[in-house]
Amino acid sequence: MLTREVAAGDIIFREGEPAELAYLIEAGAVDIVHDLGGTAKRVARLGPGEVFGEMGIIDGGARSAAAIAALDSRLVVVRAEKIQQAIARADPFFAELMRKLVGRLRQTQSAEPGDAMIAPLSSEFGPGYTEILRERDIAEGIIRGEIEPFLQPIIHMESGAIRGYETLARWRSPAFGLMTPFDFLPLARRTGLIRRIDLTMADRALNICAGLGKAADAPFVAINVSAWHLRDRTLVDSLKRMLDQHQLPPSRICVEITETMLLDDTSEATQLLSELRRCGIRIALDDFGTGFSPLSFLYQLPIDILKIDGSMIEGIERSPRQRGVLRGLLDLCGRLGIETIAEGIESVEAARILTELGFTLGQGTCFAAPESAEKTLESRGGIP
Repeated sequence: MLTREVAAGDIIFREGEPAELAYLIEAGAVDIVHDLGGTAKRVARLGPGEVFGEMGIIDGGARSAAAIAALDSRLVVVRAEKIQQAIARADPFFAELMRKLVGRLRQTQSAEPGDAMIAPLSSEFGPGYTEILRERDIAEGIIRGEIEPFLQPIIHMESGAIRGYETLARWRSPAFGLMTPFDFLPLARRTGLIRRIDLTMADRALNICAGLGKAADAPFVAINVSAWHLRDRTLVDSLKRMLDQHQLPPSRICVEITETMLLDDTSEATQLLSELRRCGIRIALDDFGTGFSPLSFLYQLPIDILKIDGSMIEGIERSPRQRGVLRGLLDLCGRLGIETIAEGIESVEAARILTELGFTLGQGTCFAAPESAEKTLESRGGIP
C-alpha cells in the first residue's frame, strides 16, 4: 500500500525501531518526538510537503525519534530502496555530505539541554570525501608536472616505419606510483581538470614532436581532447600558440576525439573540428566501434583519420564475418578519403591479416607498448 491513513494520536513509528520506510505528508500534521532522559520532547511539527523517517535509511541507524500524528493525516509511503537508489546515483560527494549531516543531526538530538559540543567531530573518509582529496592530488600533480606523456607508436605495418605517436597521459605520483589513465582521468573529466591535463599533454607532446625532427616526413603526435573544450572554445587558439612556440607546422599534430564527445553535442563538435582543420590540424575519430557511432559520422564530420578500436580487431583470426566487416569499413573510408588506423593489435597473426585486408597503419602491443617520452626519444637518438 502506497498511502497510509493515520488518526490524530496514532504512533507512526517509535524511537529505536529499525528504519524501513520514510513518509511524505500529503495532508495533516506529524509531531517528531525525542526522548531526552525519560522526558518526551517535541522537536518538530511537520506538515504537507515534508518527509520524515529518512535518517535511518540514509545512514543505516535506528529511528532517532518517534513520529506521532498530530492531526488526522494522509501519508505517502517512501520505500527504503527508492532513497537508497537515489543516493547511489548521486554525486559521491553529495551522498557523503548527506550521510555526514545526518550523523551530525543525530549527535545534536542526543545531546542534553545546555550541553556544549566542544569535542572535535571526526569520522572516516567515505567515497565522496576521498574523491575530494584525490581531486586535490590531481590538481597539485598537474602543477608539479607529475602527469606526463607516454608514447605508443603508430606503425606502417608493411615497412615497420613509425608514422606517428599517440600521446597517453600517465600520473607519476610520489604517493601512489605510476598510474594509468583509468586511475585518474574519469575523475578529471567529472571535475573539469581534464582541460588542464589536455593542454599540458598537448604542450609536452609538441615539445617531444620537435625533438623527433623538423623534416616533413618526421613522425606526428596525436593528442586526446575531451568534450570540456566544446564549452570554453579556447582549444584552437591554444594549439596555434603552442605550434608557433615549438616552430612546428600544423600537420605534425593530430587531435583525437571520441564518439562520446560527438554524441553529447554534434553541432558544437563539428564547429570546433572545422576550425582545427582550417588551421591545418588533422582530426582522428578514436575508439570507433566501441559504442553507437553512426556511419553518418564518417561523411558528416570533418575527420581525416578513423581509428578502429581493438574490440573490432580482437578475434579477427577466427572470424570471417569480422574480417568482412573490417574490409567493408576500409573500403568505405577509402571512398571518403579517410585514412584508417587499426588499434589494439596484439598478435603478429592479427597484423598479418589486417595487412592482407589492406590496412597500412596499426597500433598495439604487438609493435610496442606505451613508454615514457624519455625512452622514446633515447631510442631515436636524442632528447630535446
